[in-house]
Amino acid sequence: MTDAAVSTLAARGGARWRASLWDYTAIVCWLAVLTVAGLVLRTVLPPAPSYPPVVADVVALLFTVLPVRPFLTAGEAGRHAAGWGKRRAGLRVVAADGGRPGFGRVAVRNAVKLLPWQLAHVAVARAILDPEDVGTMAVAYALSLLIPAGSILMAWRDPEHRAAHDRLAGTRVVRAARA
Repeated sequence: MTDAAVSTLAARGGARWRASLWDYTAIVCWLAVLTVAGLVLRTVLPPAPSYPPVVADVVALLFTVLPVRPFLTAGEAGRHAAGWGKRRAGLRVVAADGGRPGFGRVAVRNAVKLLPWQLAHVAVARAILDPEDVGTMAVAYALSLLIPAGSILMAWRDPEHRAAHDRLAGTRVVRAARA
């Protein structure tokens, strides 16, 4: 699909929610694989020594957030300018001017989009591994909820329905033209 085939119509909430649900289906499958692998490894490996909570933060980042980022970025920066979910919902990511977004913009977009997920991991790690670190846990958890809520409100109020990650990256999500 060429840039000329991009609809100028901003993608509305319903299609974006469908795209997210498709993407989260793939993400949940990845997390299920990690869970099964972790349970299997737990039965064959000796107990792990106690590590500081920051190690749990890094492990969560390496095995959950970082693999998902290239999954989303490769599709949105690729030929179709749409990841797995967006393609199924008839959407694509474009630069603010309607052109191809480029890898850099899409990488920034997905880093910002996934930040609340990593913050939630930090909050859960603190709750489990260092429950006395209430400050870090509370701030990380609050931000993991407030950032998406603010982003949804921003998209709802913006004429082009751009969420925070789109504004910061200079992108927008539009309906893909029918081939």
